[in-house]
Amino acid sequence: MTMQHEPRVASTTLRTSRGEFNFFCFSWGEHEEDNVLCLANRSGTANLGGTDLAPLCRVQSACYTAEIFQSVDCDCHEQLHTSLAMIREHGGVLVYMLCDGRGAGLFNKTLGLELGRTDGLDTSDAYARLGIPQDPREYSRVAFALKHLGLLRIRLLTNNPRKIDGIAQHGITVERCALEIASTRESESYLRTKATKMGHLLSEFEGEEIGRPEGTF
Repeated sequence: MTMQHEPRVASTTLRTSRGEFNFFCFSWGEHEEDNVLCLANRSGTANLGGTDLAPLCRVQSACYTAEIFQSVDCDCHEQLHTSLAMIREHGGVLVYMLCDGRGAGLFNKTLGLELGRTDGLDTSDAYARLGIPQDPREYSRVAFALKHLGLLRIRLLTNNPRKIDGIAQHGITVERCALEIASTRESESYLRTKATKMGHLLSEFEGEEIGRPEGTF
């Protein structure tokens, strides 16, 4: 994704069940997926600047099936709310990308979920069967939002090395903070696939053989 212009930026104060946040919408176009959202908490033990400790940051892509409809087959809902609780307590920012399916889109994600149901494919192999990259997300817009907020150094709540590298290549210094959610009976397969086929850093599955998905990307 190459940005050809700077976005429009709107901001307000948002009162939530977890407290009050500064809310920002960065808009690069007329479609919802052209927006990047930020919830910023400038208070806490590590606020947005002002200490030697880099602020916490969570960069999360939309997962409407879990975050809206409360599906139980992934950890996305728990990661979102755990991150918000940590940012509320310690200060920092949550950046929300309106791109479901790890950037592949909700339609393709739904096709992949159906392949899991009918053919027993995990999410990695389902995307391979469909000819879809496992994780096509790009982070230039996230980096723009962080720099707009004055953040050039963050402690990133993530288990995904690709996300760390994707943000760092845009001039942000990134330190990883683990954000591991214990698996459930329903989410174990999904999390194992993340660890063994997509390289996510999940201690629960440490030592398990790393495989390669079907097909090419």
